[in-house]
Amino acid sequence: MDSDFEYNPVQTTPFSFKEKVKSHIWKIVNMTIFKLFPNQIKKPRIYLLRLFGAKLSSTVNINRTAKIDHPWNLEMGHLSSLGHKSWAYCLDKITIGEKCCIGEYSFLITGSHNVNSVGFEMVTSPIVINDGCWVTTGVYILPGVTLGKYSVIGAKSLVVKSIEPLSIVGGNPAKYIKKRVLKE
Repeated sequence: MDSDFEYNPVQTTPFSFKEKVKSHIWKIVNMTIFKLFPNQIKKPRIYLLRLFGAKLSSTVNINRTAKIDHPWNLEMGHLSSLGHKSWAYCLDKITIGEKCCIGEYSFLITGSHNVNSVGFEMVTSPIVINDGCWVTTGVYILPGVTLGKYSVIGAKSLVVKSIEPLSIVGGNPAKYIKKRVLKE
């Protein structure tokens, strides 16, 4: 690194003032009202998320301890769930198909920063979790990842690239373990 170069990163966001206000209002709702109802009473959480623009099936199950940023970028299909203390960091679109299980302490992260820029600009990329996926406990899924239908991500895995359908992967970074064989 050049000795005359002064690195002074400043985190920037591409959001308008209106979006920032909306985000802060949602954070207050997510930390308070959202958590009031027991997990068995899921309709109020679905209502609140829809009020802030989330596209959710009426059959989703979102744990009351889940943290969701920018819910207007979240879409979840029939019978999908978001587990205890999970985090959907929806700076970009997160699409979760039908019958998906996102385990506890799992993080879906759609944003980062450009590490090669003095301005440290925010960069985002969507996450797509196709039908029938099981994201087990403590998984991190990074921006731009697509999980193929019926894939399984092992506990404590870091998913940095897209996964083929019917794959079981695990590790840091997540690597292919074997093919998932579904039986009726």
